[in-house]
Amino acid sequence: MNRLRRPRRRSFSLRARVAGAAALGATIIVAALSWFTMYAIERNNLAQADQQLSVTSRVVLIEPVLAVTVLGVLGPTNDMALTVRNADGSLASTSVQLPPLPVGNHTVAVAGNTYRVLTTTQNQPSGRVVSLGIPTTENEKTTAAQRRWVLWAALIAVAAAAGLGWLFGGRAVRPIESLTRQLDRHSEPGGPLPVEGHGVRESEQLADAVNTMLERIDRAQAETAAALETARDFAAVSAHELRTPLTAMRTDLEVLRTLDLDEAQRAEILTDLHRGQNRVESTLAALERLAAGDLTNARDHVATDVAELVDAAAHDANRHFPNLKVRIDTDAELVTRGLPTGLRLAIDNALANSARHGGATDALVSAHRDPHGHIVISVDDNGHGIPADERTAVFERFARGSQAAKGGSGLGLALVAQQAQLHGGRAYFDDGLLGGVRLVLELPNAPVFTELSDKRQS
Repeated sequence: MNRLRRPRRRSFSLRARVAGAAALGATIIVAALSWFTMYAIERNNLAQADQQLSVTSRVVLIEPVLAVTVLGVLGPTNDMALTVRNADGSLASTSVQLPPLPVGNHTVAVAGNTYRVLTTTQNQPSGRVVSLGIPTTENEKTTAAQRRWVLWAALIAVAAAAGLGWLFGGRAVRPIESLTRQLDRHSEPGGPLPVEGHGVRESEQLADAVNTMLERIDRAQAETAAALETARDFAAVSAHELRTPLTAMRTDLEVLRTLDLDEAQRAEILTDLHRGQNRVESTLAALERLAAGDLTNARDHVATDVAELVDAAAHDANRHFPNLKVRIDTDAELVTRGLPTGLRLAIDNALANSARHGGATDALVSAHRDPHGHIVISVDDNGHGIPADERTAVFERFARGSQAAKGGSGLGLALVAQQAQLHGGRAYFDDGLLGGVRLVLELPNAPVFTELSDKRQS
């Protein structure tokens, strides 16, 4: 079941993100500075009012009751408020009466106006409390205006930061944009490789990562193209090789269907059909084994006892080819990491090639470890051998030697060469010890440790 694709979130350009980040950073910094500035302005205005009260109180506190009378005479044009409270409860006050307050400086609202009040008992008779206040409404308006200016300055600073972030962000992201354009050109046929990152470290690191990825993609595409080309060639050659016996079989069938043959002729035609059928069947089986070999990988390799494989292959060859006597000569300990089925197939094909195409009656299968640590498997026979100029070509698929018997598929030695390649080794022919030819399968050593001990314990 296909999963529903989630809608893609709206994305923004890197330049816009840089501008947004600059604006956000400026907002945080400006907000902190603005709060500190407005707090400092408010504290400064209060400090000025307190200083004014302190200076005025030095005169008023000499005779506060008389000061109340004087302020009353001055009338409502005077903005100062003075209230004197005596111990007996009597009260002297200007037209604006200040509420009872603790000793110290306080801000209070009286009759819709705000006053900064100094309340004190300094140099006064026992029980007398004097409160002196000045209006701060105008100061508050001034403070509010100053705050607005600070806020406007903050907004302008944030907008300027965003604009500068957009302006300089374009230069900052230019290496990424250059890298993007190079990738766009690379997507076209014959695009440049590798891409280059410059200007910032992240762009260089991204370019290195992209180049590594592109190299892997190009290598995978090349391998895929090579595999497809090999498959096409393989299919074409296979079709060509199968066409000959199939054509012969069709001809035989047409003869059987259209001509009136006697028993001897019919038997000859049927024998030829059977021979063609066997050839097609053996070719298809060999092709299947070749394809299986092409699909193997390193995970299929396991601990393999080569001496055991050689012994089993020699035993089966003696049974399948009664005219061929097979002897073995192997080391006692000859274990490697490989493909048991593939190695057995290579040895079986080598012995079958000696019996069917070499006409051998005696064969010697040897398996030893050479001084370099390689495992060398060799098959010597007393057959009529292979000409020196054909010893390399016969390992090609569908290639047959000039002295090979009729009816072969030309794939037996190709399977041997394939298995040698799968094991990282090589297969080749050399002069034999028994008068015929020697087929050598040379494999590099692939040690096995815990896997081998587990196999022996089991």
